[in-house]
Amino acid sequence: MGKSLATRIIGIGVAVVIAVVGGLIWNKGQEKVEEAKAPKVGECVNMTGSSFDADHEELSCDDAKATYKIMSDKGGCDEVELNYTISIGSTDSGNVADLCLDLNAAVGDCFDLGGISTPAKKVACTEATAGSTIAEVASVGKPGDKCANGAQPWENKKRKTLLCMGAAA
Repeated sequence: MGKSLATRIIGIGVAVVIAVVGGLIWNKGQEKVEEAKAPKVGECVNMTGSSFDADHEELSCDDAKATYKIMSDKGGCDEVELNYTISIGSTDSGNVADLCLDLNAAVGDCFDLGGISTPAKKVACTEATAGSTIAEVASVGKPGDKCANGAQPWENKKRKTLLCMGAAA
């Protein structure tokens, strides 16, 4: 004789539960893998793409292309920092890293500060032209310091740093 209807329903229910649990375990495993691959605080990156479709390349902080330094992996970025969220999936539930990026800058470095949806890029100061968005780091200080010679402040209150940005020569 065949199996009873109740036995078949229980078998299907057990299979569904096993599939759901297996899917959840696989998803959490993927999140942990991506989290482990995310850049760590103190490391540097170069950003590509736009704020809507960004990607990163991890670099040594000494690399001429290393535009940003990871300041935090807990979110809550300062207003001058770039918030970069790495996620899997299409919802916030798949976020594996919530990074705060600040310019990896020293006196004499030049940056094309880009636009609203374009991340900054570290560039050669010789690329500056009339009307360009390229700025040079004139000095580095602490919040509350004044920028000399018309340089504009890039003040990170959370990290207690101040970059004075002037027109690239």
